[in-house]
Amino acid sequence: MQFENAVQSIESIEQKYYYLGRLGKNEWWRYLLSFCIIIFCWLGFSVFLFIFYYVISMFDNNPLTGMDANSTLNIGSNPLVDLTLGLLSFIPLLLSLFVAVKFIHRRSVISLITPLKRIDWKRIGLGVLVIWLLVLVSCITEAISFPGRYQLTFDSGEFIKFVPIIIIFVPIQAATEELMFRGYLTQSLTLLFKSPWIAIIISSALFMSLHFANPEVAVDVVLTLAYYFAVGIFMALITLKDNRLELALGCHIGINTFVLLENYTDSVLPVPSIFTINTLDPVYNLASFVVMAIIFIGFLHFSKKH
Repeated sequence: MQFENAVQSIESIEQKYYYLGRLGKNEWWRYLLSFCIIIFCWLGFSVFLFIFYYVISMFDNNPLTGMDANSTLNIGSNPLVDLTLGLLSFIPLLLSLFVAVKFIHRRSVISLITPLKRIDWKRIGLGVLVIWLLVLVSCITEAISFPGRYQLTFDSGEFIKFVPIIIIFVPIQAATEELMFRGYLTQSLTLLFKSPWIAIIISSALFMSLHFANPEVAVDVVLTLAYYFAVGIFMALITLKDNRLELALGCHIGINTFVLLENYTDSVLPVPSIFTINTLDPVYNLASFVVMAIIFIGFLHFSKKH
C-alpha cells in the first residue's frame, strides 16, 4: 500500500505543469549545451540580420538610410522592414528550443505546453479573447479619464500592410517567449529549487530584463520594468493555476496583437494602429494591468469551480 501511494504521489507530481521538467534527460551538461545552442542560434541569426540590413542600406543609393553603429538603430528605414526583421529573429530561437527539448533532453515538445497529450487550441483562443476585452476596457477608461490622450490615426493603406505581419509573426514571437520563460526556463528552475515559486520569480525577472532595451523603458525605468515583471508573474500564475500554458500563450498573443487597435508612438512594435497614444503613462499602465490580472485570475478561478 505504501509503495502504491508513493507511485501515485510521483505520478501526481509529474502531472503538474511546472514539474514536467523531470521528464527526459536532466544532467547539468544537457542544460549547458541547450542554453549555448539556443543563445547561439538566436544571437547568431540576429547578427546575420543586422549585417544583412547594413549591407542592403549601403547599396540602396539612398543617403537617408543606414544604420547607427553605436545604437544599432536603423536610420530612415521602412518600419515594416524593421518590424519584420525583428520578429524573424524569434524563429531560430523557437526552433533551437524545440531541438534542445526533443533531442538533448529527450522529452516531448508538447510537455512545454501541457501535461496532456494534446494542445487545447480553444484555450489559447479564450486567452486572446479575454485579454483583448480587458485591454479594450482599460483603453476606453484611459481615453475617458484623460481626454485627448488617444488620437485616431487610422490609415487604411499603411494599416493593411502590417496586418499580415502581425497576424503571422507576432503569435510566433509571443509563443516563443512563453515557451522559453514560462515553459522551459521555469520547468528547469523548478528542478533546481524544488519549489515553483522561486522559479517563477527568477524567470519573471529574466523576462523583465529581456525587455530592458525596449524604447518604452526610457519613459520611466522603474515603473516600466515593474510592468514587465508583473506581466511575467501574471503569465506564470495563470499557468500554475490552469496547470498548462495555453491561457498564457493566448494572453501574450492577445496583448501583443492589440497594437493593431492601439499603439504608442515610440513602441517597440512600430505598427500604424487605428489609435495612437502620444503620452505613455507608466503609472496607469502598471495599475491597470494589475487590475486586469486580478480580474483574469478571478475569472479563471470562477470558471474552474464551474
